Amino acid sequence: MTGVSDSICTQATGAGVDIVIGSEEYRIGWVPYKRAADATDTLLEALTRQVLDSFKKIEEKIIKRRKSIHLEPEDVEEPLQELAKLGRRVYIRFFEDEEARHQLSDRFQEIIEKGRMIPAPTFISDSVPFPWEVLYEGDNYQAHDSSKFWGFAYSPARIINLKGYRKYETEQRLPSDMLFCLHHKLQLAHRQEWPEIERLVKITPQDRFYLLGQLSSSQVHDGEDFLGYLDQSNHNMLHFACHCRPCSIDSDSLLVSLLNEEEIEVNPQVIALEPNTFTDVKGSFRLHPLVFLNACQSAGGADEWRKTFNLPRAFIKRGAAAIIATACPVPDIFAAAFAKVFYEFFLRGQIVTDPVTGKTTYRLMTIGEALRAARLYFLEEHNNPLGLAYGLYSPAFYQLEHPLTQGGVLG
Repeated sequence: MTGVSDSICTQATGAGVDIVIGSEEYRIGWVPYKRAADATDTLLEALTRQVLDSFKKIEEKIIKRRKSIHLEPEDVEEPLQELAKLGRRVYIRFFEDEEARHQLSDRFQEIIEKGRMIPAPTFISDSVPFPWEVLYEGDNYQAHDSSKFWGFAYSPARIINLKGYRKYETEQRLPSDMLFCLHHKLQLAHRQEWPEIERLVKITPQDRFYLLGQLSSSQVHDGEDFLGYLDQSNHNMLHFACHCRPCSIDSDSLLVSLLNEEEIEVNPQVIALEPNTFTDVKGSFRLHPLVFLNACQSAGGADEWRKTFNLPRAFIKRGAAAIIATACPVPDIFAAAFAKVFYEFFLRGQIVTDPVTGKTTYRLMTIGEALRAARLYFLEEHNNPLGLAYGLYSPAFYQLEHPLTQGGVLG
């Protein structure tokens, strides 16, 4: 894993920088600033559409190269420059007050110098739309310096449930217990995402990994049954590798298949889980799982995502400890590879070698660190910036409760 571990540093709760956004002003910590007159939600919605168009161009390059996650510089020159331009435009307009930009810069620099921690700017708002990972603080967007994108330089996060702004869980208890939900027509989810993530989850004999159909085919017949099952389950991780389709004018649904290993070649029952189901079925998760929505438009369709953040919001309100979701359709080959690398970092940690003894150990990584590290991995190893489409919808400091005794090596 060339060049990635060296650029990742220890992160602690003190690395957080809250950016609380209101309709007319925002606060950096406790210091208030006026929102610029043209930094409206309507403008941010328009810029978000353009950002998603740039992601679409990267997706098309992946498909054009026969579904390869590795891209050449000429493949990403135009979309990366466009992302930098849009990210800089929002950075300048939203933080129009030069003092605010200086405060952010000073806060981040102080965090970095204070123990080599990675800043975790957290946007607290239930309405302001924008994939903050593409914020660009460089002066020259044409250079599209990757270190100037917030998603590569920092660990951005967002809090979107203001009424339910509770004390989030900070640790994931062990052993690991993952429920893997997938759609049977996603071939790479079968051949790659499923087996590789199962290998990463099952590190010790106590760790568990299940397909939905293996546990619950007799209990689950529709989305309401599925949600009721999740409320009572012992899973501390829910992974969705599935399709997403519009179910109404303002929300989408996740499509998952009830299958197990024996039924892999047949046409299994497909059930839908939509935000309205969370309203119809009263309850909450008994445990507080990490939820990874690795689906096409899993943060909602382009328009719906900007308006409601519907699926991440529903899971957070149900009691999820952490949410990762894509902001746009992601090719299945990239989705499978990105999820594998993320779990490699989150579940097995960062490789650390003692310069004196040469002994190798593994250091815990927070969810924010692991997500950032996965973005950097694909940028540095495959010249692919599509990791910027993955966003964190919860605080950045969630992690395993203690280090594991084994580690792994990316490959």
